[in-house]
Amino acid sequence: MSSNEEWKILLVDDERHSRESMADWLESEGFKCIAVSDGQQAIEHIHDGIAVIVTDLKMPRTDGLELLRLAKRQAPHAAVILVSGYGTVDTAVTALKEGAFDFLSKPVNAGELTQRIRMALQRRSMAAEIAHLHAQLNERHGFEDIIGNSPVMREIFEKVRLVADTRSTVLIAGESGTGKELVARAIHRQSSRHNGPFIPVNCAAIPETLVESELFGYEKGAFTGATGRKRGLFQTAEGGTLFIDEIGELQPGLQAKLLRALESRRIMPVGSTEEIDVDVRLLAATNRDLAEQVQKKQFREDLYYRLKVVELHLPPLRERPDDIPLLVRHFIDQIAEENHRPVHDMTPDALEALRAYDWPGNVRELRNLLESIIVLSVKEQIELPDLPEQISKVKSARAIIQPGMTMAEIEKEAIRRTLEQTGGRRNETAEILGISVRTLHRKIKEYGLPT
Repeated sequence: MSSNEEWKILLVDDERHSRESMADWLESEGFKCIAVSDGQQAIEHIHDGIAVIVTDLKMPRTDGLELLRLAKRQAPHAAVILVSGYGTVDTAVTALKEGAFDFLSKPVNAGELTQRIRMALQRRSMAAEIAHLHAQLNERHGFEDIIGNSPVMREIFEKVRLVADTRSTVLIAGESGTGKELVARAIHRQSSRHNGPFIPVNCAAIPETLVESELFGYEKGAFTGATGRKRGLFQTAEGGTLFIDEIGELQPGLQAKLLRALESRRIMPVGSTEEIDVDVRLLAATNRDLAEQVQKKQFREDLYYRLKVVELHLPPLRERPDDIPLLVRHFIDQIAEENHRPVHDMTPDALEALRAYDWPGNVRELRNLLESIIVLSVKEQIELPDLPEQISKVKSARAIIQPGMTMAEIEKEAIRRTLEQTGGRRNETAEILGISVRTLHRKIKEYGLPT
């Protein structure tokens, strides 16, 4: 770890003697210490490269909890240690829930405080190292925030690099949860527009009657409730990128207006008679088959071809199972760090179960599953029994099949292993296998399985 002189400690205490003596002690230990008398003064220094904030709880104007909340927003990397002469378990729990690193009761032992500060600095150093490792992981096995090393994902990354710094419209297709917005953000960040805004809008999340005014804005009096002029998202995205998700949800009238905006680079707000020039790069995404919608006359053919100047198809997770270990490693590190949980690994059989599952919700489903397990875990490893039954079952079923086995051999092995899993309970076994109990009895007898 770096020497103490590189770290700044912000000490906040309204008791002058306590503040000065503690500051002297910390400086004698080699720390650079800024000592102030209340939370309001502390706010002035919160951006000065502060690594640790040691603050009294009860203070005039801005108390310790208020300062903690402010620090979490404005200096999230600074560890906050709360000190109180009125310490109670409830107060300590509240402070820790709100993100405090530690809570100490007065009178504070100087040596103990120094130890806690060093622990906070050590965690900060570890967080920085983890961030560096994440960057390396991203460099080797992904692109921007998208994790993957399979051939299909490497091809996606290369296409993103090639198309990013062009003016071309890009249509990103893929099932829900495959990461379409992540790809759109990667294109924006790799483009010459990266200093401009990235404005996402989901057409499916906005009522049909409001989509036009959200995209193009409106003039005062354009409709009931339009009490003033409002800039639309096209204007908000000026000089940057507008990402329209679920574009297949647009109604025909709006499709025509969007096509005109793309071709002329001009928009007309609702209720206006004058067009406005806009400099916006459009990216669109859909989980629908737009070509099929064109054939059914549900989507304009001319808009479809205008959108798919470049088309990227994101594969579902089930088609790139080799990326699952990378995603699991990335999500475990990320979620455990965010939630202060000890989980850092997954057993091989649990990982194999994840690889065997079909993931109808794709990457989003995988991350949500891992988060639900990690936040409730007190263990260091995720094990097979920690996974939902529908996933662990798939692993068991797929492990049955070996090259060269006949269908009868596969069926026999499936019944045998399921009976083992249920402890011989035939009703449960039949339910898992999707057959009747009567059929199960017949198969057990036919295959000579133990009764």
